[in-house]
Amino acid sequence: EVLSYLKSNLRDLANHYHAQYQDKSAAENKVANYAEAARWYGQYIASFSTDPETPAINYQLADLQLENQDYASAAREYERTAYDYAKHDRAAAAGYAAVYAHREHLKVVSEDAKLAARRDTVTSSLRFADTFPDHEQAAPILGAAADDLYGMKDFAPALAAGRKLIDRYPNAAAPVRRSAWLVVAHSSLELADYPNAEQAYGQVLALTSAEDESRAGLVENLAASIYKQGELANQQSNYRAAADNFLRIKQVAPTAKIRAAAEYDAGAALIHLEAWNEAATVLDAFRTTYPDHELNREATKQIAMVYRKAGELSRSADEYERVAVESENPEMRAEALLLAGQLQQEASNPDRALAVYLRYVEQFPKPVEAAVETYSKIGEIYKSKNDTTSYHHTLEQIVQIDAAAGSERTARTRFLAGRSALVLAEQVYESFASLKLLQPFERSLEEKQRRMKAATEAFGHLVDYQVAEITSAATFYLGEIYGDFSRSLRESERPSNLAGAKLQEYEDALDEEAFPFEEKAIKVHEKNLELMSGDHLYNSWIEKSLARLAELMPGRYAKAEISSGFLGSIDRYAYRSPAAAAAAAAAAAASAMNTPSTTPSGGANALR
Repeated sequence: EVLSYLKSNLRDLANHYHAQYQDKSAAENKVANYAEAARWYGQYIASFSTDPETPAINYQLADLQLENQDYASAAREYERTAYDYAKHDRAAAAGYAAVYAHREHLKVVSEDAKLAARRDTVTSSLRFADTFPDHEQAAPILGAAADDLYGMKDFAPALAAGRKLIDRYPNAAAPVRRSAWLVVAHSSLELADYPNAEQAYGQVLALTSAEDESRAGLVENLAASIYKQGELANQQSNYRAAADNFLRIKQVAPTAKIRAAAEYDAGAALIHLEAWNEAATVLDAFRTTYPDHELNREATKQIAMVYRKAGELSRSADEYERVAVESENPEMRAEALLLAGQLQQEASNPDRALAVYLRYVEQFPKPVEAAVETYSKIGEIYKSKNDTTSYHHTLEQIVQIDAAAGSERTARTRFLAGRSALVLAEQVYESFASLKLLQPFERSLEEKQRRMKAATEAFGHLVDYQVAEITSAATFYLGEIYGDFSRSLRESERPSNLAGAKLQEYEDALDEEAFPFEEKAIKVHEKNLELMSGDHLYNSWIEKSLARLAELMPGRYAKAEISSGFLGSIDRYAYRSPAAAAAAAAAAAASAMNTPSTTPSGGANALR
């Protein structure tokens, strides 16, 4: 009887202060009334936790907190009402109210606490849906939880929640089912479950009207899920499955932007299968369907390659020459000409290749790099035809174009121009080296000196190209120039009127004049060698310098253990970037160009 009175009094006190809290005329005591109501509700719940009437009292406490906009506390009390008591008739309503309170809390919570609040909301929503699956709001609440999980990038739980909604509520409202399928689709795509994503996007599209603005994006995602299946098949070398998936986009999502790339990739997969005819058909259809696509030129190259693999080089070349004539796209015409020339070369038709390349450089002087590259091919054809005059003229054109390229100058144009300038400089060297010192000595010496100056200047200019291999070649030739000058002095024609002591005096004077040039030749070649031993750079020109040093200083450089030591060290060299190698070689060449006077001095009187 006492307990009955106590329960009644506690309930009456809580209800009284709750009513006072709600009374607008008592607004000045609102805070105090709220505290008193919460106090007496709490006393009742703590004193009679197992009483059948307690869940209703707990519900009223949660309502009070909700009215006071204490959403987090209200959510906790609603959840206790829903899940911590024996089954009662207000449990489902409390569970639903808990979800509502959580979502209201999300609207006001600080950014720092928002993620935790969102996770609490999802936990409460999933618990509600599992505990009260027959509630009329269970499906929408489960769908909202799936959306939240996806928004938090919890893709696997989001996928599970979406699937649960779809399987459990097949008769849910269309917007709810569509939202669930969308979460399944997006989450599957993120989890790389592409077949599941494809199936889910198909369901979403079936629930999306043709006028819906999101439809185009959904089609793109559907195509992406199919495309990814093709990519995975490619990675697994299952090229038939890859091609089939890529081509399937044309039927399933014909308006997708990725369709073009998919059809191109299908052609590439078919090439892996060596299905030449099928590949050519697919790539030709791609080129026809997408004449302005960025992969069009690549498709043309692939078609040319397919014909080449099939042994139809002439057909491939004719195809590209036709494209060069008919296409309105300058880039396509240029690319077609280059490919046609390449195929003619591969077909061993140098004259036709030459004609195509000459057309290209005439019509497309820019971009500079492509023009220089083509001139290089033209030069090689002239060289193979032993047309030395045209060959050297072409090399001069390459050097001139690169020199005038300005901002369009590239590492490749520098390399080709440097290589061309090297060949031209070699002609200057040959002119110098071929000249013998004959009588009258001073006249031939003057001409030799003039040619020597021209040769050193020619090779000196090669350093400006900043190409390691070219600079190493220039260094080698500078060493050869000094070595040749030294040999030429020693091997020069002797005056016919000298004999005996006078002749010996003349010989001694020649040795005295020749020796500094021989020393300089050794030092220059050693500069090349330093690049190998100190700067981890090695090429054929350094090897030639090593061979020359073995001749000039056999006691030091011709020993087998020295040579094998240098050459054996090559395998241990660290990689050097082209820029670093060029810089090291340029420094060596600059040091090498610190030349002695090319005018005999110490024995001049004796020579005269």
